[in-house]
Amino acid sequence: MKLRRHRAYRVLAAFAAAALLVAPVAAATGTGIAITGPWGIVGWLAADAAGGGGAARSAAYREGQQALDAENWKHAAEVFRRVAAEKGAEADAALYWQAYALAKDGKESEARAALRELRGSYPQSSWLDDGQALEVEMRDPQEAVVPGSAAESEELKLLALNSLMQADSERAIPILRKFIQGNASPRLKKQALFVLGQSDSPEARRLLAEVAHGRVTPGLQSEAIEMLGVAGGKESVATLTQIYRESQDPRVREAVLRAYLVADAEAEVLAIAQNDKDVQVRRRAIQQLGAMDASDQLRQLYSHETSVEVRRAILEAMGVAGDVDALAQAARGEADAELRRAAIHGLGITDSKRSGDALKQLYAQYADGETRRAVIEGLFIQDNAKALIELFRAEKDAGLRREIVQKLSIMDSPEATDLMLKMLDE
Repeated sequence: MKLRRHRAYRVLAAFAAAALLVAPVAAATGTGIAITGPWGIVGWLAADAAGGGGAARSAAYREGQQALDAENWKHAAEVFRRVAAEKGAEADAALYWQAYALAKDGKESEARAALRELRGSYPQSSWLDDGQALEVEMRDPQEAVVPGSAAESEELKLLALNSLMQADSERAIPILRKFIQGNASPRLKKQALFVLGQSDSPEARRLLAEVAHGRVTPGLQSEAIEMLGVAGGKESVATLTQIYRESQDPRVREAVLRAYLVADAEAEVLAIAQNDKDVQVRRRAIQQLGAMDASDQLRQLYSHETSVEVRRAILEAMGVAGDVDALAQAARGEADAELRRAAIHGLGITDSKRSGDALKQLYAQYADGETRRAVIEGLFIQDNAKALIELFRAEKDAGLRREIVQKLSIMDSPEATDLMLKMLDE
């Protein structure tokens, strides 16, 4: 992925935003971001031009870019969430790409939450224009708003409700309820729900909870659950827990699990990972713990788990969380070769000097080819050419030496290039 800093792309994004406001959208709409029409072009350009220079980006940021290239939206959102949480120089860019990936994955409420954090935490960011264009696309209009039309009337009413909610929420709640339960378009009902979710008033919270329970406008239940996650706080998390316990609908439970991620409800996700009877649900909860950097909880799970399948999922989540110590311990102590390789892979995606050193130690500890190939792959994922060259020079096995050279030959590294030139001169 080429890296973004040219102002022209933000001009194109603004042009696309304007086009969406004044012209019909030709693309069919579905879940996530449309891939045709004005934003489809701008989305491609933004993805192609993201960042400011490949060498300046962290390994985690590059991992997120690779996930975007592969259209692996869930993984991309998780990786960029971790980058943003570090509050470093890449945080504002990471928030934008987190929102982009979430929107492409159909999780618009979570995407809007990331964009709000971008605006609030980085008001001078050069990514704000891109965020505005993304928000316009998430409006998902079926047709242009024509002056004097019913669509314009609905939108004006919604703007008035938003203003009234800020000034007099007690009067706004009954009107919002009528709006949500009435004959407005699905898109505007979702926007009304969004307005509702921005209020801290008890009346607004009760109405949002009713929709989240499915008691009011069941078609908006998933969106209301997501809004509870965005709202966060003990009351919202308690409501989500009640919904999870009462519902047997897998889609509702999945929505609650996603909302827990947004609300950073680690204890509740851990409870699902420990106790849910569905192994697949447990695995999804474990993956979320990794995205939440819940290393202590993952260690606790691993120490008590007996299922190889679940233990492998925990190791994968440790890799996402960057828990080098736990992964190194598992790689050194695991008798099961499959789990040992999973731990090694986790060390590879953490990409730090400590994890690189741990991988080299494991290469020296284990003489079997499969483990050593896993270490080679881990160092390749890290783009750690220096360590691979060290292994190549010490390795006696011709097959493993050949495999290391194959990896080095496709790495953009001065050290790897020097080695290739030296081999040609010999």
